[in-house]
Amino acid sequence: MAEREITQYQVYGIRWIQLIIYILATFSNALSGMTFSPIAAQTSNFFNITITQVNSLSIVFLFLYTVGTILSIWLSRKLSMYATMIIGGILNLGVFIRLLALIKPEYGYYSLLIGQIFPALAAPFFLNSTALFSARWFPPSQRDIATAICSMANPLGLAIGSLVPSLLVTDNPTSKEFFILLISEAGFTLLATLLLILIFRSGPPTPPSPSEEHHQSINLKEDLINLLTNCHYIVLLIGFSFGLALFNSITTLLYQLIAPSGYSSVDAGIFGAVVIVAGLVSAFVVGVVMDKTHAYRLILKILLIGACASAIFFIVILQPNKYYPLAVSIGLLGFFLLPLLPVSFECAVECTYPIRAEWSTGFLMCLGNILGGIFIFILGYLIKLEPTYKSGQIFTPSAIFMLCFFVISSGTLFAYKGPYRRLEAERKTVNLQSDNTTTLNI
Repeated sequence: MAEREITQYQVYGIRWIQLIIYILATFSNALSGMTFSPIAAQTSNFFNITITQVNSLSIVFLFLYTVGTILSIWLSRKLSMYATMIIGGILNLGVFIRLLALIKPEYGYYSLLIGQIFPALAAPFFLNSTALFSARWFPPSQRDIATAICSMANPLGLAIGSLVPSLLVTDNPTSKEFFILLISEAGFTLLATLLLILIFRSGPPTPPSPSEEHHQSINLKEDLINLLTNCHYIVLLIGFSFGLALFNSITTLLYQLIAPSGYSSVDAGIFGAVVIVAGLVSAFVVGVVMDKTHAYRLILKILLIGACASAIFFIVILQPNKYYPLAVSIGLLGFFLLPLLPVSFECAVECTYPIRAEWSTGFLMCLGNILGGIFIFILGYLIKLEPTYKSGQIFTPSAIFMLCFFVISSGTLFAYKGPYRRLEAERKTVNLQSDNTTTLNI
């Protein structure tokens, strides 16, 4: 009987350094996407632009996500992960262009917009590679927590991006205040890019698991057909996309949502930070639980129940002089919503394996971001229909819109019953190697 070669899988301590650099690059990208949303009124007045133009500085990240995804996938077929990430980091440096807007603020809008376009194109280079990065560097026993940590880098950047601008820019902003804000973000982005260039690597010398060793290359046409004919993935795609779109629109328009009830831009920044901090804690716990149990479907359903209950609480409590209950409701939203990101990523990879992770997760993010841009326009319009708070009125047009799509998203995801194909493939490989080892010992 012919003997089979036994593959030895190994992990390397440097994987944690790679994780930190990946997080910093993703974090710096998210910072620029949220710069102007919490200070929409100040930005509008200082640069002499409309609120719609201010919102477009964030929306450009959503509408260009598909373009960036196509570009990143095309590059990943020709280049290494290291080279692709470097290109993403260089695109991130487009934030320096925003500083030109301070030369003549009344004509600075296009400099701001161009400075947002480049990091907007870079976002998919990092976000779509979360599951792939975890599989490249981490064994199955740590892969889920790595995915959870990496996927939280973007929301953490959004949280800091929501808080810092409202602390640095006052109600009567000056060029100095905007310069400090923009140069600080640009400097941090430059640091993250340098770390990518100097330290980041595509992967370890040997794979940490059988699924990573045997992953297939990207075939755009074939993979797209396989994704669109996978009923489990379609269910996940619809539910996740509506949920991500709703989350993006709420975080982008948070100040405009709470302003009618008498809350300030500083309050919006604090609430935005509360969402992410609560979500980070929850995502870490969920990541550990996923590593221990791999019960992705059960975890998904538990989070969905909590998210729906939190959404109802948020809508009901959105009233004047309810600061702390409102903060709690927003914190609960973050606690249940943000962990859905890594859980959905793992579900997508499992039900579509062996399709490459950045393809299955990237398609989720693409549709979610496109819908997010549309939702921002719709929700912004609905908020204007009720610009002031009316005593006793809970179900405003914007509240009804949010509640309906929370129910649609949660109901769709609750029906998800996708298989665990990657876990099963790894289990078979391990069993095969165990059998081979027994034979050789005999």
